Amino acid sequence: MSALKTKLPATLTCLCLILSTSLVNQARATSKVNRINHSTNDSVNNINNKTDNTNSIYQKAKTQLPPDFYALYRIVDRLSRANEYDSRPWQIVRSAKFDTQAFAKNANLIPIYNGVLEQLGGDASALACMISHEMAHHKQRHQVITNVEKAGIINQIREEAIAQVLNRKRKTSPVAIIGDFVVRRVIGGTIGTVVNGVLDNRNSRRFRKQQKRVNAIVEKKTVELEKNILKQSRKDELEADKIAYLASIKAGFDKQGCLRAMSVIDRTKGVKFDDNHPTIKERISALKDVMKKSKNETLIAEGKDNLFQTQPLTYNLSANQTSLRVNSRHGASIGDDIDRMFGS
Repeated sequence: MSALKTKLPATLTCLCLILSTSLVNQARATSKVNRINHSTNDSVNNINNKTDNTNSIYQKAKTQLPPDFYALYRIVDRLSRANEYDSRPWQIVRSAKFDTQAFAKNANLIPIYNGVLEQLGGDASALACMISHEMAHHKQRHQVITNVEKAGIINQIREEAIAQVLNRKRKTSPVAIIGDFVVRRVIGGTIGTVVNGVLDNRNSRRFRKQQKRVNAIVEKKTVELEKNILKQSRKDELEADKIAYLASIKAGFDKQGCLRAMSVIDRTKGVKFDDNHPTIKERISALKDVMKKSKNETLIAEGKDNLFQTQPLTYNLSANQTSLRVNSRHGASIGDDIDRMFGS
């Protein structure tokens, strides 16, 4: 009995401690659940608010923009945000004439040929691939060598050939003085008196020999130049196709869209490619190889996350409604960016 009296208070104390600890843990667990519930509710509310705001922006754009430009805006907006292309503005221009080099005329220019647009039949994924192709040219800084630039390079080739033959350097380029006419005569292999004053001893046998060597060097290097331009241009086109496919997938468009885009381009009247472009058949074959290796699930997940983290881009339609500027994430101006960060 005495032992019982001794153990009872200790037992009761232990039970109280256990009960107290249990109640504290239960209270903590309840508090944690409440915090999680509140956090979840806040997240859901934020998502709902963000969705409502996004939908409101797009509804406004749908009422303000012509139907074709609304579609172009939505595609450029989605591609830009999903692929983090939104650090720069994009200028969309509809064109009545197809031009393979149109993208090179201005920075961030996206030319859309009317004939192709009419042939798409409402296929947003095919159009997205075409737009993404033009974006890729700018992102990769692809360059187009114009005829004027090519003539300038050939002038330089000739100047270097003259210096090589005469075994000396000239302060000024003889070709620059004489002009493009000399270049055309040299490319054609003509040897005559058109280069008056360029080489010494014009009427001598030595002069004719020197001029022949100059022409041979220029012709050889011009052929090499043409081959290099052709090779690089074809490489750039295939690279742009690859990036266009990956970017369109990342933005959530149909994976078959790029193949359908090729089909549309192939059947559209007025679309002609020069020798600097690979054939449609070659481009389709290369695309299929890219499609086999692409990890679409990863790209789609990354694109969704980028879209969630950003807001729809603003835009400006030209007065004559022939071009649309999709602004960068900073807005249309520095003032817009300041307002975005600190309020107006």
